[in-house]
Amino acid sequence: MTAETNKKRNPNVEYCYCHDCGKLRESFDLVLTGQGLQCRHCGGNHFDEAGWVICPYHKVSAVKCPRAGKGIIIGENGLECLDRCFFRFK
Repeated sequence: MTAETNKKRNPNVEYCYCHDCGKLRESFDLVLTGQGLQCRHCGGNHFDEAGWVICPYHKVSAVKCPRAGKGIIIGENGLECLDRCFFRFK
C-alpha cells in the first residue's frame, strides 16, 4: 500500500505484511499516527494488504494471504509461491 493510501486507511486492519520488517504484522503491531498506520516494531509504513487467494500450498481452500498472492508465480512445475508461507511464522 502506498503512503497516500496508508494515510486514508481504516485503522481496523486484521493483519498486513510489513515490507520494512519483512514480517506479518497484526492489528496490535500497528500504530495510527498523523501519517497513517505505522509498524510498532520498525516504524515503517509500507504495507501489503491481505487478500483472498488460492494458494499453491493450501490447495483445499482459499486463504487470506498477507501479501494477497503477490509472491505467486508460474514456475516450471506450475504455480508456486516465493513467500513459502513464511509469513505464518513470526
